[in-house]
Amino acid sequence: MTTDPSDSSSLLGVWLLRSYQLEDVATGKRTDTFGPNPSGALILHPDGRMIGVITPKPGPQPASDAERAEAYRNMVAYSGRYRLVPPDGFVTNVDIAWFPGWVGSEQARFYKLDGDRLDIVTAPTRTPRTGDALVRGVLSWVREKG
Repeated sequence: MTTDPSDSSSLLGVWLLRSYQLEDVATGKRTDTFGPNPSGALILHPDGRMIGVITPKPGPQPASDAERAEAYRNMVAYSGRYRLVPPDGFVTNVDIAWFPGWVGSEQARFYKLDGDRLDIVTAPTRTPRTGDALVRGVLSWVREKG
């Protein structure tokens, strides 16, 4: 059952990440940027704030400065006020981010909601992970139960 995208209440809640891929806009090639089993949570609050955190599958505690720097590079975390853009989009005005360049930016997302599954595609962008390559994120989430 596909949920009405104009009903913002259907988006509200806590979502757990099932998959995250980056798609190269020029080639269509997709990569599992955070590995095959990434961890992540997305919270869309009824008062209009979102927060998202994505990391690779949990591993050993980083022991060196280089390992800690790599762990920092291998994450996404940001928050801000969001607004819906009918029929199937939302934009977050980022005010907190792991990547300072995102603070003050608007991050556009397109979504498809099917019951307790939320698929999100980002607008094409350049990321700290991909340098000059234009990519879009392709994410799949499932609603947290309980």
